[in-house]
Parts: sequence; structure tokens; C-alpha cells
Amino acid sequence: MALITPADLTFNGEEIKSVSEAVFESGFEKPELSKFHTIVTGIVAKKQIVILGRLSGLVGAQSGGCDPTSATNTLGMSEKFWEPAVVSDRLTECWTNLKETFFVWGLKQGIKKYDLDGTDFLNYVTEMLNDAILEAIFRIAWFGDVDAADVNASPAGILTAGTNPLYFNKIDGLWKQAYAIVAANAARLTAGITSRNGQATKTLQEFQTADTTNNVVTTTLQNMKFGADTRLRAKDDIVFVCTQSVADQYERELTARNAAYTTERLENGIQVLKSSGYELYSFELWDRIIRAYYDNGTVYYKPHRIAMYSKANVQVGTESETALGELDIIFDKVTKKNHIDFMFNIDAKIIESYLVQFAY
Repeated sequence: MALITPADLTFNGEEIKSVSEAVFESGFEKPELSKFHTIVTGIVAKKQIVILGRLSGLVGAQSGGCDPTSATNTLGMSEKFWEPAVVSDRLTECWTNLKETFFVWGLKQGIKKYDLDGTDFLNYVTEMLNDAILEAIFRIAWFGDVDAADVNASPAGILTAGTNPLYFNKIDGLWKQAYAIVAANAARLTAGITSRNGQATKTLQEFQTADTTNNVVTTTLQNMKFGADTRLRAKDDIVFVCTQSVADQYERELTARNAAYTTERLENGIQVLKSSGYELYSFELWDRIIRAYYDNGTVYYKPHRIAMYSKANVQVGTESETALGELDIIFDKVTKKNHIDFMFNIDAKIIESYLVQFAY
């Protein structure tokens, strides 16, 4: 399938002649993968994760007499497994599709015209593909679900009608793991924004004026902090990550009550809002994924979300960081087509379930 549609542009022979003269559509900002996660490399195949527990029960029942009775304490252990899935794709283009576009000015000459490697066009494609791959990594790591299905499937899933589940079913991602953790221990879910997510229409799911008056996000954040396991609260690598919708509502609440806060735009464009000891990272990609792919026609599936966790406890595993962004550019001299391939493996894990707290 061709990468571009020449008819999208009017070609009159002498228009712009290079990519540098074009206006690029603004991209969406995304953080480095390591901003919110611990990256574990060397994950090539199924690999054991061993979690060594604490000593159970109390100690110190004896009085120091002879032949003491042995205590019944035990040391618990548990395990999880890295089970990386392979993610790959190919983009293909032939030079003839570029003849009626300004890209023709950047092509090689003669028989080498077939080979697009090193041209403005292929440089443009690889830049766009690298951005799309990063989004795919975040999408799979957070929204992966091996049982993914759309709302019209049988049995019905939660993906937007017509969504190809192959883009979501590589692994069970961090949100699916979060739901399982909450199902096993309801204390890991903080109420507050839940009622807004549960409304009957998309319009009603949006935050209301009353939410600002009632400081719904502010209260949710406070309850997350104080309701979290004390072992999480003691960590020095805690991060709060939320949808843009939550960050915007939090800013409305702070402004409405004249509370002090600062916003900082990081080098990659990601915004962190700081107030009352909280550093709240807004992750707009979550909003875009939810609105595009978790829409049943009436409501979005949990459009407002907050995750509080120890960064060391939320891990993304792969063979190597380099492989995550590596491209293979191929010119086939037989078919005269140009291919761009990528392939990496990936898994994501919440290691210990008590080192997380969610609101959704």
C-alpha cells in the first residue's frame, strides 16, 4: 500500500521543491519512556521474576527456657514472568507514486531513482514512523489486552467498533493489570472521579462546574496519597500520572480557590503541574487513545484516570532500548520497491501490587 496519496496536493511542475519548504503538521508531545517507567533490558524470552516476601506473623513468644518450641513463621515467595511479545510492521513505497508530487525534486537520477534511501521523502517517513513507534510502545505497555475485542465482537469487548484488536492484543498491559489488582484489593482504587467516568453520556462524563466547586480532583489526589499503602508512601520515586482531562480539572480547581501552583513544560513538551507537594504529570496520549479506541458510541471507557506508583515498580521489559527504535530500510532491486521494517519485543509489569494506587 502506498504511503501517500499524490492527489492530496496539486502538482504544477514548479511548486515547492523540498521538505524544508513544507509546513509540518504539529505532532503530539510524548515523554521519554524512562520518564514514567523503569526499563528492563535483556528480556529475550519468558523470564522469571521472583518476589521474596517478609517473615510472616510475630516473633518473640518464648521466655528463654531450655528446649524452646520452634516458631511457625514462614517466608513467603511469589513469582511473575516476563512474557515479551513481538511487535513489527512494514511500510512500502515505490518512486512512481512520487512523480506527481514535489518529492520528485529530491529523487536520485537515472536507474537510482528507484532507490529512495537518503532522499527527503524517506527521511520524512522515518521521522514520522519513529514518532508512531513511540506511541505504539506506550499504547501496548498501558492498554495492551490479550483478550482485546471491539464492542461488536462476540463476546463483546470495549474497543471502538471497527478497531483492529491486533494493535492491542500483544500483551496484558499496565491498565489491565491495574484492574486485576483493584479486583483483588479494592483499597487500591480511590473513589472521586469514578462517578464522573460512570455517567451515561460523553457530555455528562466531562467535568462540571460543581466538580470545580467541590474540588473533586484535589480531594481525589489527597485521598490517593493518604489511602495508599504506607510502603508506597515511603518511597522516594513516587510519580502521579494522569489524563490531560484530570490535569486540566485540577488546574481549574487550584485557580478557583486561588491556590498556589506552578506548571513546568519539560524538554519533550510534557507538562508537570506542582502544588501542595504533588507533581502531576499529564499524559495526553492516554486521552487520545481512550477517545479514539474506547468509544462505544455513547460513552468513553474510563476517560479520566490517575496512576500513583513507585517508578521502580512499573517496568517495561525489552531486549534492548536500541531495538525499540531501530529501523531496517530495504531497497528491493527485483521489485524496485522500498520497505521500512521495524520489530521489537515488549512486555510491561506492575511488580508488587501494594506499590500502586489508582483512580478511574
